[in-house]
Amino acid sequence: MSSALTLLPLLLAVAVYSALVKVASRVYGKSHLAWKHAVSFSALGVVMGAVGALMNQATGKALPVVLAIVLGIGIQVALGGWFLGPRAVAPSGAPVSFKGGALIAAIAVVLGLVLGVLAANLLPALLPHGQA
Repeated sequence: MSSALTLLPLLLAVAVYSALVKVASRVYGKSHLAWKHAVSFSALGVVMGAVGALMNQATGKALPVVLAIVLGIGIQVALGGWFLGPRAVAPSGAPVSFKGGALIAAIAVVLGLVLGVLAANLLPALLPHGQA
């Protein structure tokens, strides 16, 4: 039972990022993206992050933080262009193309960063004094 609970943060990450991708799709020109594609993209992003972490551990050398962040965001945006481009649909009914998919992924990354900053600043304020 406890081993199943260890997957809960991973599932929560996919669920939250899926919601962010759906919101990003709406923000980007009122395009439409099916939930199955948002979840698939989020799961693919988590797998790519895991592969990156595994490669980092396998080499024994960590990338500089700034380079790792830029590389991670770049891969996420490129993956969004490749995966979301043909699957997200503009109001005209046409796919949004690679550029549109990349922009949806970039908007989702920005939304995730905003959510993270808000959570980091607001959650300690909600805790009883002395527990932060």
